[in-house]
Amino acid sequence: MSKVNYATMTDAELKRYILAHRDDRNAFYAYMDRRYSRPNREAISPNDPNWKAKALSSIRAKLS
Repeated sequence: MSKVNYATMTDAELKRYILAHRDDRNAFYAYMDRRYSRPNREAISPNDPNWKAKALSSIRAKLS
């Protein structure tokens, strides 16, 4: 059995790998470590009068 290098996989590739190999806990932990190590860049205050426009802009950016 060959050793899988999770670091060389993109997020999408690693996610697909996890779904295909649900018993591979190391892959799951690698994915979760990767996801939680990134800062949350999309912070919108509920008191911001432009919150709706900022939220829609963020959603559009992620979809494109």
